[in-house]
Amino acid sequence: MEQTKHTVVLSGVTALRALRRERRISSEITWDPVELNEQIDAMRRATCLSSLIDLEDLERLGVLVENEQVDLAVGRIAKRTATPPVIAHCIGNLGEGGLMRIAKELYTLSPAALTLDLARDSSFEGLLALMEELSGNWSLPERPLGTNELDDSLDFIDKPCGYYESAPALDLEELRSFHAAATRMRGRKAAETAVKYAVGGSRSPMEAIMNCVFALPHEYGGLNCRPVETNRKIAMDETAHALSGLPYVIADAYLPRFNTILEYNGSYHDDATIRRRDEARTLGLMSMGIDVYRLNSDQLRDPNALEAIARMIYRRSGRFFRPRAKCYQQKHLQLLNGLRKAFGLN
Repeated sequence: MEQTKHTVVLSGVTALRALRRERRISSEITWDPVELNEQIDAMRRATCLSSLIDLEDLERLGVLVENEQVDLAVGRIAKRTATPPVIAHCIGNLGEGGLMRIAKELYTLSPAALTLDLARDSSFEGLLALMEELSGNWSLPERPLGTNELDDSLDFIDKPCGYYESAPALDLEELRSFHAAATRMRGRKAAETAVKYAVGGSRSPMEAIMNCVFALPHEYGGLNCRPVETNRKIAMDETAHALSGLPYVIADAYLPRFNTILEYNGSYHDDATIRRRDEARTLGLMSMGIDVYRLNSDQLRDPNALEAIARMIYRRSGRFFRPRAKCYQQKHLQLLNGLRKAFGLN
């Protein structure tokens, strides 16, 4: 952008759109983190007046979509009088690590700060889904799913919902540290539970749904099989190696309390060769006393099927599955459907 005494700081939905675009194009975040002094200066100079913003430049950078509002952050309430298409958000207590630099004089909330900024207007399930997306090895497209506005050029390779492979945008420990330090940032309280129970590390939206539903405690509609360790490497012993032909496996989700693995099987696993490989892998793991449950897309839309699997997991370990949370069935359905909706799934 041209040299100016003003800065532009993306926030809200606009920052999320920019973040998803960056992950789609670069498969990682290439923006520069900024030091605290630069962050303070950028917020001090931030503007929300469209007359001072080169909107065409933002459009060229892929940040702005025609005929849509632009969410910008400003550092002082006095600067909050925005002019269309800008919507201003006053963020006066942004903690260290809260901004990243996209280009000269153009900044965006960092992924960690963005989760708190969006928390005020998000459901618990929607915010949990966002944290799973940002900490996972995938990203949703910039525009909402299910709107029939997706470009034909977007290749989703027959996936259950459109997503791209990408390096994580943040680490959950980084998010928790930022959350703990941002004691005066709006949205912190609303994000508290989701920050606590996010699992992270998933490789697809369907894995994220599986991980969250099995990890969360009963009071939030989960199946209380936590902790859930994603992408856990398990070395095969001699017998398991002979049976599977594998020296080790990487489990989608490992439940150490139950010595159990959960795997999400997409349509890719319907191929006969892949199916035989999966069967050999399962046989090897079972020889080591590890139970394996393979879930498909139909089961991940059926709360009764998921609860039945949880009951089997509990029973195999000599435990009883006894949800004592008030209105548990309703909460279980709300969690599952809320996560699916957030990921654009029916």
